[in-house]
Amino acid sequence: MMGALLTLKSPLESPAPIERAVKAPTGRVRLMAFAADGECESCLHTYLSQLSFPNATIKIGGIARAIQYLGAKRSPESLIVDISGADMPASLVRDLAELCEPGVTVIAIGDRNDIGLYRDLVQAGVSEYIVKPLTLQLLAKALSPKPAAAEGSPISRKLGKVIAVVGTRGGVGTTTLAINLAWYLANRPKRRILLLDLDLQNGDCALALNLRPTPGLREALANPLRIDSVFLERAMAVHCEHLFVLSAEEPLRADAEFSAEAVETLVGVLRTQFHYVIADVPRVRSAPYWRALGMADIRVIVADQTLRSVRDTVRLRAALGEGNAAHGDLLVVNRSGEGGRYAMTLEEMAKVGLRPKVVIPFLPKLFTTAGLAPRGKFTESVAALATEISGRMPERTPWWRLARR
Repeated sequence: MMGALLTLKSPLESPAPIERAVKAPTGRVRLMAFAADGECESCLHTYLSQLSFPNATIKIGGIARAIQYLGAKRSPESLIVDISGADMPASLVRDLAELCEPGVTVIAIGDRNDIGLYRDLVQAGVSEYIVKPLTLQLLAKALSPKPAAAEGSPISRKLGKVIAVVGTRGGVGTTTLAINLAWYLANRPKRRILLLDLDLQNGDCALALNLRPTPGLREALANPLRIDSVFLERAMAVHCEHLFVLSAEEPLRADAEFSAEAVETLVGVLRTQFHYVIADVPRVRSAPYWRALGMADIRVIVADQTLRSVRDTVRLRAALGEGNAAHGDLLVVNRSGEGGRYAMTLEEMAKVGLRPKVVIPFLPKLFTTAGLAPRGKFTESVAALATEISGRMPERTPWWRLARR
């Protein structure tokens, strides 16, 4: 937590009372289809009814409408998109894949009988491509269960990214940054986000977002065989349409120990349900927390410019193994300028191999107010970090990385 930040609030929005009413997470629709024209829509209605999908949602607008719709709504289990008339169908499918939640099966239908297009679409992530005219037999074959293919990267096998946020010492703002990053990814690019607080006794993620923790996280870690999508929906606290929190508030005298295997099971299931799993990892160096760091696709290391933090950053990076290509480590220097002339400069940090991707200025008054201005420097820094993680620039505002001395 940030030592100088007196009141920790949901920093990108106004706080709400803990007892507020929130919607339960909605389940995924079994099948949705987006037809390019009325003729295709009529065929889909007829054939899907015969194939035991009488309640399938069918909309007009083709793949462009699918991209627009899934940018704000949950993905179905299976998705049919009509790419007829699209100028760059493979590119549009890649855009669609960015929006789809893990585990979605995508079937494309179109009017071009082109082997090159078929290969491009499979590479982009579709499981089947049906050339019109659409028939009952072709649709039934495409919707039938099949073993995973050995080649390509179908959307149905996509897994969400795991982002582990860990501090080099207490008070550098690890939890604050994890919360803001989760909020930003859920509300700006509107990805489905799970914020996982692995400090079962002293974690602050739920408190900061004005949510009441459930006993679900402790139960999941104690009995990992129980973990499935239904169990997780009951265990999660809901902050908004795209942001969910899994945390606990165990008694201080309780035995809150759990195994590394339980963490692996939990995170493995979560990444099949969310675009991003943001894990706030405590600094306690025990096997479960090392496993969480080891499973992360990206590890965000939060430090400040004190000598102690710089020393421990060097030690942590060495322990994590910088040469491992399976992980990306992003160094964030927080509260830059707080230490004045007693702080290490960025130039001095560079001499020991520490070059931060994002530098956040010291903002002592920011978290004592009702909230953070949407265009404030802290939010710009969070946006820069989100860009580093997602590889996609924000759609409207050009956020600049802050690297001030």
